[in-house]
Amino acid sequence: MRSWLHNRRCAGLAFALLVIATAPAQSAQPSASPPPTSAQLIASLGFADGDVGFVLVDVHSGQVIEEKAADQLFMPASVAKLATAYAAKQILGPDYRFSTSLYRRGANVYLQGGGDPVLSANDLQALAAELRAAKAGGAGGRFFYDEGSLAPLPEVSDRQPIATAYNAGLGALNVDFNRIEVTWVRRSGVLTFQARSIADGLIVPVDWVSFAPSPGNLPQGVQFIYAGDGKGDRWQYSKLLPDRGDTFLPVRGTALHTALVLRQLALAAGVALASPEPGHVPTNGVALGRIDSPPLSEILIGLLRYSNNFSAELIGLTASRKLTGRALSLVQSSQALTDWLEGQAPGTDWRGFHLENHSGLDSRNRMTPRQMASLLALVARDSALMAVLPPREDNGEIAAAPKNGNVRLVTGKSGTMDYARALAGFFPAQDGRPLAFAIFIFDAGRRAALDASMDRRIIEPSPEARSWTHRARALDDALIKAWMAKF
Repeated sequence: MRSWLHNRRCAGLAFALLVIATAPAQSAQPSASPPPTSAQLIASLGFADGDVGFVLVDVHSGQVIEEKAADQLFMPASVAKLATAYAAKQILGPDYRFSTSLYRRGANVYLQGGGDPVLSANDLQALAAELRAAKAGGAGGRFFYDEGSLAPLPEVSDRQPIATAYNAGLGALNVDFNRIEVTWVRRSGVLTFQARSIADGLIVPVDWVSFAPSPGNLPQGVQFIYAGDGKGDRWQYSKLLPDRGDTFLPVRGTALHTALVLRQLALAAGVALASPEPGHVPTNGVALGRIDSPPLSEILIGLLRYSNNFSAELIGLTASRKLTGRALSLVQSSQALTDWLEGQAPGTDWRGFHLENHSGLDSRNRMTPRQMASLLALVARDSALMAVLPPREDNGEIAAAPKNGNVRLVTGKSGTMDYARALAGFFPAQDGRPLAFAIFIFDAGRRAALDASMDRRIIEPSPEARSWTHRARALDDALIKAWMAKF
């Protein structure tokens, strides 16, 4: 069974965008003055009344306890992953496993991908051992990679910064979450770079990723810009890069990159493979080895905790392929799962509900608080999925398992993009009945202005956007605490 340690490393990246959190137990305390209303909380944190919508629902009865703008459309950000997780688990089944296989025909070797979102260099090392045992990859043979099961994409969203590891490419072949660690140091006036793919206890140099100085000046704060062709990865760096440093960069040409990692590991095992080239496994290919992922139920634990975007896309694409029998584009796949979800709750008004992708990493995604509550009602019927929803803490970290069984935990999923914040999940009422909530905060005007003026080379949000996000997190926390004190 594969460890989730490499998934934890993903959480340390830009996935702070997608934090999940737990609230401590709340109890109603007598006060000389009444607690603030939701309108007062919204105003006190500097939000316009129209920027906020929410709904609080009794899960068992379906009764709406509190609501505000519950039928208004908001940007869900990573809360959309709840829809993906639920649909994929129902369509694929909790025991579904992604497979990555090796074949041979004569002296030729074929690597075939199945869209495994958690494939690691450790797994490829195991395949390299199979090659050695089979004495495959001999002189004169060619090495092919087959990515035909899913249409490859160079990035999750073309409306996000380019050099962010959370916006990596994806396809049938992926390794180590499609990100590389890059370190550099200046020696004798010259910058030298080292790029590595990192797995549990295994580091693989990826010398095929190249670096060159940018021919022009880059904006302040921009360190790297992509200069590859979507297959072979190349980066240009700023002339203002410090003398030493490190960062993580996304992999764009994921299939070729994965094949090259296998080639490197095979060489270390004493097997010399030719340079990889695209191809398809022949019908009379002989199986050499296969790596199966952990079951989907286990993968979903990592997805909901660490909110890896490309993993969500791969899971959603695989589910839509099972549903339709076809390898769909990301937009087509999202529509297929949307149609399926809407069929699970036919009594809901789904007008305006729109998802461009399965991760939520797109500013065109929209849903209402009431639509999210319908999705939560579906999730609540799946006890296994409910059991792995992460708890949230006041400081935004994932909560440890409570030592006190009487603690009232808030569990669910959050999502954050510039000028959009969402939080949806569950907590028990004071009498023990389960309550579901969906909170959306969205400044549509500022987000539209940002999209219109976005420089995709710039990674860091503006101070204004950071301040907005800080206030939005404070507001959803305040709303939940008020509800826990009241109900």
